[in-house]
Amino acid sequence: MKQPATKRKILISKTPYEKRIAIMEDGELSELVVEASSSTRVLGNIYKGVVQKVLPALKAAFIDIGLDKAGFLHQDDAIDRNIELRKDYGDSDDDDSVSSELPIDQILTEGQEIMVQVIKEPISTKGARLTTHLSFAGRFLVCMPGTNFVGVSKRERDPAKRRALKKAVRHNKAPDVGYIVRTNGLTESEFEIKRQMQELEAKWEETKINFETMPAETCIYEESDSIEQTIREYFSENTESVFIDDKDEFIALRNYLRILSPDKINKLKFHSAGNLFELFHIEDDYARTLQRQVPLAHGGNIVIEQTEALVSIDVNTGPKVHGKDQAKIILETNLDACHEIAKQLRLRDIGGLIIIDFIDMDTETDREAVYQEFRRAIRCDKTPISPSPISPFGLMEVTRKRVRANLFTEKTMNCPVCNGAGHIYRWDTTLGLIDRSLGRAKRKGHLNEITLVASTAIIDILCRDMGKMFHYLEYKNKIKIDLVEDERSHVNQFSLYNKEGEEVTDLFNFS
Repeated sequence: MKQPATKRKILISKTPYEKRIAIMEDGELSELVVEASSSTRVLGNIYKGVVQKVLPALKAAFIDIGLDKAGFLHQDDAIDRNIELRKDYGDSDDDDSVSSELPIDQILTEGQEIMVQVIKEPISTKGARLTTHLSFAGRFLVCMPGTNFVGVSKRERDPAKRRALKKAVRHNKAPDVGYIVRTNGLTESEFEIKRQMQELEAKWEETKINFETMPAETCIYEESDSIEQTIREYFSENTESVFIDDKDEFIALRNYLRILSPDKINKLKFHSAGNLFELFHIEDDYARTLQRQVPLAHGGNIVIEQTEALVSIDVNTGPKVHGKDQAKIILETNLDACHEIAKQLRLRDIGGLIIIDFIDMDTETDREAVYQEFRRAIRCDKTPISPSPISPFGLMEVTRKRVRANLFTEKTMNCPVCNGAGHIYRWDTTLGLIDRSLGRAKRKGHLNEITLVASTAIIDILCRDMGKMFHYLEYKNKIKIDLVEDERSHVNQFSLYNKEGEEVTDLFNFS
């Protein structure tokens, strides 16, 4: 039996400080894009790069593209891509000829100027991930310069229709590009296919001219902004409406739709009466994407912790586990968690390695049921994601492709008090650090007098009992201490100054 089509709404909200785009499917928040007004996206941009260093042992090269850090180009992204294209989109009757694989130092030389595209945004200390396999995405097609391959989305299973689509594309395409017909393009007419091919090939021709005329280490093609990308990826027959609350963006998007889908322009609606996210009851969903703890629909919660190496997700039952049905409640909570975790991975755009700690289950049957439920929950995720079966310890490893920093990283910053640790030193730990720092200042710095600036809590402790602790520090370290109270400091913060007024905290601190 055919499943009813998903009803979709697209909400676009823009303010002077951020842009928020929400995809709602059947009344539920399904996808989310949030960008600060100051953020600069480079994903999809094409650059005229200069080979900075070739590393045969790593099968990679570093390419200077004018950003803060050099981009990383792996050998697999610099050689013939026809093998992967045939595997993902090809048919048995496709040409099997493939160039032989060459080592990276035979493909590139230091100082060489090359055209590269960003396929992964710079994240943390890492530069952008690059490829020489360029692509220009349209709503119906993906244009791929440098290959003659023509493929069709695997959603089309009829061999005759696949051959007809390929024939239409081959008949109209330029000789130096290949194409993939996307799912959105399977039902389009040859006229629409041809029109989009002309648009994409015009972009390629302009990019080639820019490569020849523009200086090295500059962007020669800029990908569409997030609003246009969203419309390109999600605007389809089952889209009921697109709401937007910014007049300028509304006019720009209306002009874009006149070209893309003039027959559907009536689906675009300007909204000026209040908060769009509040109107469609998804503001709380957005708020939860920035929280550490997320409640589950039928009780319990998940706790999401981000570290440098991975993201851990802990599933908790809350206070409701008791009585004879304990195993049943645990299974129900884990099944609930599958859908909320899948949702949070999409909304937060969490990538890399994810470890999920489900509540311990006694039987292999229950573990398999939760694993299969998670697989069903991630079916609507457009980003490549791969879960492993649950271990006897209740752990599931999940890998999800990461192309940009996730929402939590983009919208938060490290706490200036704990520096991102989530904990601060107790007063006794801080006093111990002050004591040892004073000793080092005397021993290594040969200081006889020092000014200690500390929080109100630490000053109070030092001055208790007629200054017993204060005199202890002076006597023990044989150094004169001048106390200065800083009401803005927290209990774990202190600083040291010599008698010339120069801060010497880092010289004598322990870190």
